[in-house]
Amino acid sequence: MNDPSATAPDGRHRSHRGARALLAAALTGTLVLAGCATTYPSTPSASPAPIETTSATASTVLPTASDSATPTQSAPTASETTTATTNPAQCPTPPDSFVKTAPGEGKTVALTFDDGPAPADPEIVEVLARYNVRATFFVTGQHAEASPDVLRLIADGGNLLADHSYEHQYPSAVSGGWTVSYLTSEMKRTNAAIATASRLPVCYFRPPGGYTTNVLAAASKQRMTSVLWSVDSLDWKQPSTTTAAATKAIVTAATEVGSQQHPIVLMHSGKASHESNASVSPNRSNTVAALPAIIEWYDAHGYTFVRLDGVQ
Repeated sequence: MNDPSATAPDGRHRSHRGARALLAAALTGTLVLAGCATTYPSTPSASPAPIETTSATASTVLPTASDSATPTQSAPTASETTTATTNPAQCPTPPDSFVKTAPGEGKTVALTFDDGPAPADPEIVEVLARYNVRATFFVTGQHAEASPDVLRLIADGGNLLADHSYEHQYPSAVSGGWTVSYLTSEMKRTNAAIATASRLPVCYFRPPGGYTTNVLAAASKQRMTSVLWSVDSLDWKQPSTTTAAATKAIVTAATEVGSQQHPIVLMHSGKASHESNASVSPNRSNTVAALPAIIEWYDAHGYTFVRLDGVQ
């Protein structure tokens, strides 16, 4: 989860363009999500973030690689993984500051989901496909290694995979704090896990909790752009069950953009922060329930949905 109280910032869908039929059909595939029900670590101080369980259960059915909406990518060889992980030419030159606005002309919005891959992701991907919307998923290395099939499902839906550290530890929990060396190791391990599962380069990093110590220095060495957010859905506060009140609260917070023309919306598909489940529930069913209304609101207000790399 992400802590807005840290040094973090305050904190679309083009009217039903039709669902991505292939992905929708894929969600009836035969790859079973198991092992995602494992409890994982979590997010920031004031505002937590990741998951563990959601309305999705261990029996959630995932599509096979051949059923995915985008061309299937076979598992990379060791040399291919190294190339995908370390070739800086595949990423744009990172800016000297944190990105807090969505790319693109006109009014654009970037929906982002932290702390996966997690049990809620198949449902989130299905909703995005139904509305023909692409989003950015900031995943942790630990979760990526535990659920590579879910990671591929996210990527096959046309969504962007990004780095959210390996262990999702806040600076106070790390001996010596967030040094450049520590952050570099976290980034490399996570990027390797993403590349192994998806064969894709990783160009964007979001620090756990929105903490910023040494992040720009470490990320730039990996040619990665550091991203925060401008709208916080506060969905990490949701209860352990789906309720109308919790869902409405997420929709309200996620659409409080004021005059922003290029908001980046923070949401969570899992729980990666290390608070107890009693303090921060790993349930993300209310995020899933709120997503259609969030998409419809931005669509109705003239926003174009983009990934953080500008892809629509």
